[in-house]
Amino acid sequence: MASITTGGNTTAGDSVAQSLTSVFGVGVARELAIGAASTNIALTPTCRFISIATRAGTHVHYAIGVGAQTASTATHYLLANERLTLAVPPNAQIAVIQGSASGTLHISELTQ
Repeated sequence: MASITTGGNTTAGDSVAQSLTSVFGVGVARELAIGAASTNIALTPTCRFISIATRAGTHVHYAIGVGAQTASTATHYLLANERLTLAVPPNAQIAVIQGSASGTLHISELTQ
């Protein structure tokens, strides 16, 4: 059983038997340099969903949370040329660090 809460409404269902589709609008676009040291950026305080993708040519590691974040090889993993859509907490910040090559993390803040 899976559930998702958006706008104060919770929807629950079997992820195999029932699909759940949300339509998002595009909000603020951000770019974050990917390098050997972790870099951090604050999202719009009211942002609740983001889409992230990389042009690094290699995987990257990222961390999302409230307050300044630090990415490391122990944090979440994003494959090269992969795009993820994620829920984020209010006042979120995101940090990124390279896998083996530098590049750019593209962040699209999404609106409902």
